[in-house]
Amino acid sequence: MESGILCSLLSKRIDPEKYQVRGTDVFWLQTPTSEDLDNAVYVTDNYEALAEAYLAEESAAQAATQANAEAKAQAIITNLPTWAQVSTVVDNISNLAEAKVFIKKLARIVYWLAKDKAA
Repeated sequence: MESGILCSLLSKRIDPEKYQVRGTDVFWLQTPTSEDLDNAVYVTDNYEALAEAYLAEESAAQAATQANAEAKAQAIITNLPTWAQVSTVVDNISNLAEAKVFIKKLARIVYWLAKDKAA
């Protein structure tokens, strides 16, 4: 049994403030209810199957996160104008209203990038 997985499996069934996992042993911080004890026994008795399902869920979640990141990166690449297009737009700014529109677009991009890095 791996203690991190055991702890994750138990926390799905028992309030984590009630116990600690040390190695493969469960130490109760509060007097457990009979339901808590039953859940702990169920998890330890069925650890292999539960751990396998848990690891499959974790793997699927990581794959979904990776796919989302790749889709996001591809969307940026697909929709990003060429530098020549950007340069032309900047060169063609001839008044304050056009400058404000362009600066607002730049600010939006910087905001998106900063928010994405913070997340």
